Order: sequence, then structure tokens, then C-alpha cells
Amino acid sequence: MMMRSFLAFWILALVSVGVLADSIQEAKVPVDHLNQELIALMRGGKQLGYEGRLKKIDPTVRQSFMFEAVAQIALGTHWKKLDEAQKLEFMDKYRELSSATYASQFKEYEGEKFDYESGQELKPGRVVLRYDLAAPKEKHTFEYHVSQFNGEWRVVNIVVDGISDLELRKAQYTSVIDREGFEALIAKLAEKIADTAKNNAG
Repeated sequence: MMMRSFLAFWILALVSVGVLADSIQEAKVPVDHLNQELIALMRGGKQLGYEGRLKKIDPTVRQSFMFEAVAQIALGTHWKKLDEAQKLEFMDKYRELSSATYASQFKEYEGEKFDYESGQELKPGRVVLRYDLAAPKEKHTFEYHVSQFNGEWRVVNIVVDGISDLELRKAQYTSVIDREGFEALIAKLAEKIADTAKNNAG
């Protein structure tokens, strides 16, 4: 009886390890694709120009992130107060700004590469993946928080060198809504997108 219990324990443990490994490998797919496209963006950055980089990265941003979940977290309790048109408007602006930010920041290649470090399952359907972005003179740590939605893994948040992008945006966005309202937030996002294009023109 003791031997049977021992064998059953190890079989269960091996199955659990296998399921965890599968989850991490599946969760890595959108992240690896995003990272590969960011490196490609930098490699062709000067030739593409800002508009070319924006056009190239936007489809990948759409595919890699779950913007409905991101938007809900970013707006906190304000999300439930919005109607469907407002929710869609915010998600669109958030995505546009995300793509614009990538196009403006990943514009020159100096030998950078993303190295996968580790993965951790926080709970079923939610994984944290750690990568190093290595360059000749510096290194940055990226933590991708990836969740499963209807069988598909998508990025929800990125923490760079310990700083959560989503938490920063949540603090900013909810503060604007509290002070000035939702329409003011949309106007500020549109202004930021326009400024990013203007500052990267030419």
C-alpha cells in the first residue's frame, strides 16, 4: 500500500510538472513573437522611419496583448461606469499609444537580443515570463505577465527593471478621470499619440 501511494504521488508530480511546462511553452509564443518583432523593428529602424515602424509593429501589438483586460485594470473602478462605445474608444487609444511607444523607442539596433530566463505559473491560466534584453553596454529585465483567454495566451502587463507599465498608467489615467473626466483622458491620449509622431518625424 505504501509503495502504491509513493508511485501515485510521483506520477501526479510528473504530470503536474508536464502541465506546467506546457503552459509556460504556450505562454511564451506571443511573447517570443513580440520580442522577435521588436528586434526586427530596431534592425530596420532607420530605413523604416517612425511611420514604417508603427505600421510594422501595430499588428503584433494587436495580436500579443489582451487589451480588454489591460483596459479594465488601467481604469480600475472607472471601467464599469463606461458605456460600450467609451470602452472601445479607450481600448483603441490605449493600443494606438502602445504601438506608438514601441515605434518611438525601438528605433536603432546596437546588437540587442532577448534572452529567456525563466517562467513561473502564478495560478492556472496565468504565467510570468522573465527575459533579459541584453545590449553591449547595458541589460534590462523584462517580466511579461501572460494570461489565458478562451484558450489563447496574451500579454496583460510588462514590468521592466521592476517598474510596472500598467501600474504607472493606472495611476495616471485614474487621476485624470477623477480630476477632469473620461473625455479629458481620451483627449490627453490622442495628444500624446500626436506628439510622439511629431517628435519622431523625419
